[in-house]
Amino acid sequence: MNKRNLEYFLKVYDMKSISRAAEALYISPQGLSKTISRLEEELGVELFKHKANRIIPTPVAANLAAHAKSILVEYDIIENHLFKTGWTKKPAKIACSYDVPQMIPTDFFVSFDAMHPELRMQIREYPESMILERLDKSKVEVAIVSGPLDELDYDIIPLFTVPYCLVINKKHPLAEKKTISLEDLDGEPLAVKDVQSRISALQILELARHESSPDYILESSDAHLIHSMAESGAAIAMTLTYLADKIKSDAVVVRPFEDNVFTKTVYLVKKKNYVMSYEGEQLYDSVREYFSDR
Repeated sequence: MNKRNLEYFLKVYDMKSISRAAEALYISPQGLSKTISRLEEELGVELFKHKANRIIPTPVAANLAAHAKSILVEYDIIENHLFKTGWTKKPAKIACSYDVPQMIPTDFFVSFDAMHPELRMQIREYPESMILERLDKSKVEVAIVSGPLDELDYDIIPLFTVPYCLVINKKHPLAEKKTISLEDLDGEPLAVKDVQSRISALQILELARHESSPDYILESSDAHLIHSMAESGAAIAMTLTYLADKIKSDAVVVRPFEDNVFTKTVYLVKKKNYVMSYEGEQLYDSVREYFSDR
């Protein structure tokens, strides 16, 4: 066994296909298949089961993948002479929905670093659909994403729930109201985030149930831009309360929905029955324990 064998194995494990993995590695499918067979023979285990035109990793392959990833990180440290520097912490990667990192208090990051000085937390923000796709393909081990989620596919732990609110220009008639009903938004120009996400789909259905049809004139992942639309009077901005609390403009007011009809629950997520690396396991446990105490 050598580094190349592990790299080839991981490519097949991630892509679930000999032909596609071989194409990505610029080698023949026959040569890649022989490498996997030799690795199975050397380890005395079955790594993949063949079913029709697909290959399915065995539980043993999932265990090997976790260790192989850690081994290849060590190879990179040695090959790139990083052991001569302080840049030898292993990355603990987490994928988050847009704006979620802003919900996490800074003391969590400080405490994680104190408890795990050998690890470097690495946060990446993606659209929610992309996060689930990366989880499914084992390109990320730990994620923080909003629901609803399929509990048959994922282990999910609720972390916190945040209500939505509306940012309204003070000159708009709705600014005079203390709370906003769904019917109030009928025909109103609305600036929102992620209108195609699962939670937005549920919100649209709820608005339709109340016979309310806002005019969605802007969808953006940039909360500042959405808030600016309200500040200029071009639209009403639908946003999360913790983001609205950061607005410093005197030109707008922030109004809650009646009965907090829209909320966003954020979950800690990992793929069900997935064997995580040491880095992923430590990060997952740290997030779970931190928010369970709050």
